[in-house]
Amino acid sequence: MEERILYFDIVNGISGDMTIASLLNLGVPKEIFLEELKKLNLNNEFSIEIDSKNESGIVGTKVNVIAKESNAHRHLVDIFDIIDKSNLNDRIKDRAKKIFMTVGEAEAKVHGTTIDKIHFHEVGAIDSIVDIVGCSILIDLLNIDKVYSSCVPVGSGFVKCDHGIMPVPAPATIEILRGVPVRLNSVEGECTTPTGAAIIKTLCSEFIDKLEFEVNQIGYGIGHKKFEIPNMLRTIVGIKKKEEVIYEISCNIDDMSSEIFSYLYDKVIEEGALDIYTESIHMKKNRPAIKLSVLCEKKDLDKFNEIILMETSTFGIRYKEYKRKTLSRKFEKINCEYGEVTVKIGYYKNKIIKVTPEYEECKNIAKNANISIKFVYDSINCSIKNKFF
Repeated sequence: MEERILYFDIVNGISGDMTIASLLNLGVPKEIFLEELKKLNLNNEFSIEIDSKNESGIVGTKVNVIAKESNAHRHLVDIFDIIDKSNLNDRIKDRAKKIFMTVGEAEAKVHGTTIDKIHFHEVGAIDSIVDIVGCSILIDLLNIDKVYSSCVPVGSGFVKCDHGIMPVPAPATIEILRGVPVRLNSVEGECTTPTGAAIIKTLCSEFIDKLEFEVNQIGYGIGHKKFEIPNMLRTIVGIKKKEEVIYEISCNIDDMSSEIFSYLYDKVIEEGALDIYTESIHMKKNRPAIKLSVLCEKKDLDKFNEIILMETSTFGIRYKEYKRKTLSRKFEKINCEYGEVTVKIGYYKNKIIKVTPEYEECKNIAKNANISIKFVYDSINCSIKNKFF
């Protein structure tokens, strides 16, 4: 199984405008993004500039949101009202509201009040609303399954904001990043803003500097500040192989008719087991016995525990967790000299490496044509070779 992932490689901090710029630079058409942004129904309150920019020899995207308001202070309910009244889809709305909730909870804690009484200053301004909603739009357009990030550099020194002179990272920023790995780097100034911190804290499933995945797209977002190191955010979209976990339920049986095993085989497969098999063993007192094993997904553990306990003579079961890797696969009909037959196609790294005919169909062909099933397989395998290899 595969996941489409987004990795934030945070070179020198993160802000709302850098996030939008970097995600756009991954290849999202500007026109589609702007059409989605119109659904926020705030077009008369801002304009947006999207340009290419060279930063330290790297060409990226720079975004500038120009607000037509000044010093707007909003409560969380006001911001939620704007989002809820928009024509955006529910996924985008929910994601944006979660990011604002992250900011609100941190602001309330820093200022010693409740979330419903918090006035959003910088983050409640129209440019920050566009940044957060725009980020949510782009995550949706990129069709991301999971978000990862490197640790977050936060800068040093002091920054001027609506509340006065604050140490870097600002109190709201560091509160948002509680539980997140950060780096107090040598950059003089605020390289991670509250908006950037809230985006990464809310979206990110795991903060990890080493992650194995197949790189598909790379985006660079250029910031507005000048530091001694490049002020940019790099994002990477790639494919990560998802480890599949299955369970083996097993028990040892020395006092049950073999006819019941036959019944049990059919029942557990009908109920969705991945596999069932038996092994000959010897138990205590040198008794010949059968080890029964059923493979299933975690969600089906209770169901198959119950079936085994109800349908067999065992008084107990045990189970193990296993990780497994499987080929990507699909089923397809092909023509052979006996007509149409279904084959299973296995892919590795998007390349076909094996194709096998379905047994039940081969069996029916052999029976109906009164020929050896080996001849059927040989004929179908020739058709497979001609079509796929």
